[in-house]
Amino acid sequence: MDLFTHSDFSINRHFQRSIRIDNNISKEFLEYFILHDTGKKVLNQIANSLTTTNQCAFTLTGPYGTGKSSLALYLQALISDNNKIKKLALNKSKFSAKSSFAKVFLARKKWFVLKLIGSKNDPAQAFAETINQTVKKSWISKGIPSALKTKTKPTVAGVIKGLTNLTLELHKKKYGLLVVTDEMGKYLEYVSGVGSDINLFQEIAENFSNLKLKKQGFPLFIGVLHQPMEEYASALGRSIQEDWQKVQGRFEDIPFSINSEEAVNLIAKAINRKSKANGKIKNLSRTIGKLINGGKSNSSLINTISQCYPLHPLVSLLLSPLSKQRFSNNERSIFSFLNSGEPNGFLHFLKNSNSKKENLYTLDKLFDYLQINLEPSILVSNIGHAWSEATEAIRRAEVTDDNNGIKIAKAMALIDLFGKNLSLFSSKEILTNILDKEKIDITKTLTALENKKIIIYRKFKKAYSLFSGSDINLDEVVEVNKSKISGDADLVLSQLPSLQPVVAKKHFHKTGTQRIYQKFCIVLNDVKKAVDRIMLLETSKVSAGMFIFLIQSKEDSKKEFIEKFNELSRIRFPKPVILGYSKNYKEFFNYALELAALKRVKSTITAIESDAVAKKELNARMSAYQNLLFNSLTQNFEDAIWLFNNQKIKGDNLSIIASNVSDEMFYLAPIIHNELVNRDKLSTISMQGSTNLISRIFNHADKENLEMIGHPPEFGIYLSLIKKHHLHKKTKNGFEFCAPQKKEGNLYKLFEVFNKTIKEKKDPVPLNEIYNLFSKAPFGIKSGLLPLLAATFFKVNEGSLAFYNVDENKIESLVTDYDPRVCEKFVQIPEDLKIMYVRIQGEKQKILDVFKAYVEKRFLNNKTIKNPTPLQILKPIVLKAYNLPAFARKTRQFKDKRVLMLRDELLSTQNPFELLYKKIPEICETQDPDELIKKFDKIWSQLDKVFEEMIEQFKQVILKVFQSDPNTSDIDFATIKEMSKKIGPKDPFSAKINELKNENAWIEQIVSFSANKPANEWNDKDFHEAVLKIEEMVRHFITSYRLYTLREKHSDTKIIDIAIFEGQRPERSSKFYKFKTDSSSVEKVTEDVMKFLEDKKLTESEKGEVVLKVLKKIMNFGDSSKGKMKA
Repeated sequence: MDLFTHSDFSINRHFQRSIRIDNNISKEFLEYFILHDTGKKVLNQIANSLTTTNQCAFTLTGPYGTGKSSLALYLQALISDNNKIKKLALNKSKFSAKSSFAKVFLARKKWFVLKLIGSKNDPAQAFAETINQTVKKSWISKGIPSALKTKTKPTVAGVIKGLTNLTLELHKKKYGLLVVTDEMGKYLEYVSGVGSDINLFQEIAENFSNLKLKKQGFPLFIGVLHQPMEEYASALGRSIQEDWQKVQGRFEDIPFSINSEEAVNLIAKAINRKSKANGKIKNLSRTIGKLINGGKSNSSLINTISQCYPLHPLVSLLLSPLSKQRFSNNERSIFSFLNSGEPNGFLHFLKNSNSKKENLYTLDKLFDYLQINLEPSILVSNIGHAWSEATEAIRRAEVTDDNNGIKIAKAMALIDLFGKNLSLFSSKEILTNILDKEKIDITKTLTALENKKIIIYRKFKKAYSLFSGSDINLDEVVEVNKSKISGDADLVLSQLPSLQPVVAKKHFHKTGTQRIYQKFCIVLNDVKKAVDRIMLLETSKVSAGMFIFLIQSKEDSKKEFIEKFNELSRIRFPKPVILGYSKNYKEFFNYALELAALKRVKSTITAIESDAVAKKELNARMSAYQNLLFNSLTQNFEDAIWLFNNQKIKGDNLSIIASNVSDEMFYLAPIIHNELVNRDKLSTISMQGSTNLISRIFNHADKENLEMIGHPPEFGIYLSLIKKHHLHKKTKNGFEFCAPQKKEGNLYKLFEVFNKTIKEKKDPVPLNEIYNLFSKAPFGIKSGLLPLLAATFFKVNEGSLAFYNVDENKIESLVTDYDPRVCEKFVQIPEDLKIMYVRIQGEKQKILDVFKAYVEKRFLNNKTIKNPTPLQILKPIVLKAYNLPAFARKTRQFKDKRVLMLRDELLSTQNPFELLYKKIPEICETQDPDELIKKFDKIWSQLDKVFEEMIEQFKQVILKVFQSDPNTSDIDFATIKEMSKKIGPKDPFSAKINELKNENAWIEQIVSFSANKPANEWNDKDFHEAVLKIEEMVRHFITSYRLYTLREKHSDTKIIDIAIFEGQRPERSSKFYKFKTDSSSVEKVTEDVMKFLEDKKLTESEKGEVVLKVLKKIMNFGDSSKGKMKA
């Protein structure tokens, strides 16, 4: 039954309360459901995004009571597995079989639905419970899969895992997954209230997109909101608000706001009446309908308005914009008003109205309802000030006791407040029809209100408004100023707003490249001056071209203007310039003149600042004329005749014209559908993704998918730009980059022109010059794509191209290592990179071939070099040279000076081309390829073995010292090891020998120990110093061992062991003495000897020689058999 029953009217109970999406869908719901154009457009927009992008998460945002929840429930009916319900739903929509909606939702016949209604609780908990309960209750087949048996955990990670598993299992059954979250804002209120983040919703959006991208399922999320997502974080810090905005960016937000005609249609359906509207109501509806439609009859609207009886037509029209207005936290829908029993509300009116069917609920009654029930909330809303002024004017009207005047004032207040979006103003014709009674003398009533300064006539609106009084006659001062500036066309045109650029949408859908055309207006006085003016116009860097609307000067006739117009249209500009004119340009010119005069008044009449009413009126007029100017200018642009290159361009609208011009100008634009990079200004994420992809192009070309793991931003770019166009694929040589085939169309032509351009240049070309060339017609490639195309082109042709890097000191060097900094320069500093074509043919090709075979065998263990270039071939040699021991990289002790020359070139080269074809042949002193490789190998072998030879020299030094002593002439490592064990750790040489495990590296380790520095890090100075030190250490070792053996034989005797070196071999002798404890006699003789030597006045050298000869005689030198050591 109906909510309220009157003798003639009632409110349909189906419009009584809000819809719950978790209810079962009934036939009754579908019978009364109204699918208006807004709802149909929303469903198609969702479907379009699903078919053309990887977007899988959407939010529907709009005021209360507009039918968002009903639409969500209706969508469930359309995809229901109940054929009767589905058929009823389809009868409402009649979607074309070719529509995006039909292809997405109707072609996929099976869907699994999760339904949530928001509450101020943890959303993760709610999602987990919904998944668990819905799977348990409504799984699509017998037996729940094992992946879904485990309950979803109430955490972000748990919910994402649960949704992922659910999507994957449904995909196996060819089902889609629809997640509908009504009242999603309540979850957001909870999250903002506890100071948490909204990571769950971000994760859902990204996860669903990834699953669809990888073709692992078809998930769809739809959330219903009453305000934008970031509004729920308005009380939080700025950084958190920015985070919420980013999360909103993961969703495609679709505004859901029904238009007035749709709202009126819903109102008409909500009111049940026993009898149809009479002729008087129909006439009133027809009159109002025409007045708000510019005098034109709209039979559909008129008929619907009349069906809203007993609401006055103006009330039914204003309820829609009124319901969209937020009064603090008090949000009222159309249906909450219709169902309200509050004083002066609609139900109150029905209960208390008399039985006359012509009794209408008029605007003055609606004003009273708002004032009594909602005024406190209105006063703190964004229309609070305007409401206060209106009530003040109405208060003055009430003093007059003119009941009709009071009602008109109240009606005017609502029209002023809520009629703008309907282009509804309080004209005399409108006001004549606002009262629920026979015609009154409206002129008399309005004149009385105007005389009492309660209302004022707005000439620019041709309508009345409530007025609070002013001492300035604005009409008069504006007319004075208009007369002063009407001759200055430039000043007048300076008032033109910055018009919304035109997007070439058809061209965008065709090529994936968005091209924007800016709009300008200029007066055509002189063709040359017009050209200069156009060239000086400030256009955005991302602008592809311009629409220039030309205005006829006062001095020219129509014929002269057309002649100049045609002459100008034959001139070519750097960017596409589309020229146009319209017959009705004077309309917007006059609006611009009015606006210029208003601004002049504001700046020159200081009294306005202190006159609040005049100031408000002035600002209102300026705002109104700005809108009139904008609308007129927009319409003139649409109605204009447009020429490009002196040819008339056909098109139903500016976007089609822009697309046609773009197709003509940028006919070689490659077709790349990726909005992340096919743009001029990259986001931070896109920039990083491009840099990462360029790095992988150069460093992982031989791996499938460039060895990318997961789905980072660069992977999506790779799929749409490189893999889709077969630029990277598996061949007989494995994965590699390949030039585009002819079937790739413009991409193939692009690479051809790229190749030709580079070949024609003798010197290296800065990469930014290449970018600049291909950003212009006929290619028109966006800045974001150029680095990726350049890197791909180079990789395809790397055998014949070279890249040079310019450092901060402006020094150029060949790029041999594509590290992150170099890859960044492709994207951010292309002027620091230069590209050059290198011709390899004839003898150069032969040299390349012999070196390729040599390097594969000598350095790569017969591994094949896939793309033989000088860089790829010399790279293993250079790496080997860099990895040689430091001694090999530093020593100058080469008999063959060519080894030094080769080593220095390998370690310092920045140009593999020059090294291979010039430097190496010069060093090897031959150009013959076969002879060259032989000599190179000989020279390289010397460098490669120099460290080993140095170690061998030390071995010989050590052995030579041992052999120089007659007691150790016949010795090896085992013998030395045995000797060291006996001596122990006191001798340094002995201690080190005892540490060594085997003979293989003992020389190198002993040498390193002697110099306290690893041998592989030595230089020539280290070598010479180590030779001396090792000789000393070995001699000390020999002495230590000799003493050890002597002590072994004569443990109770003091031993004197002396070695005298004269020449290459030492003379050694030992004596054994038993000294007495009382040695005073020895001391006496020693003193006598020293005195004797002093008395002889000998030099220190002579004294030493005397002592030496005495020692030789005493120690019996020359008898070597006396002290021979044996291990």
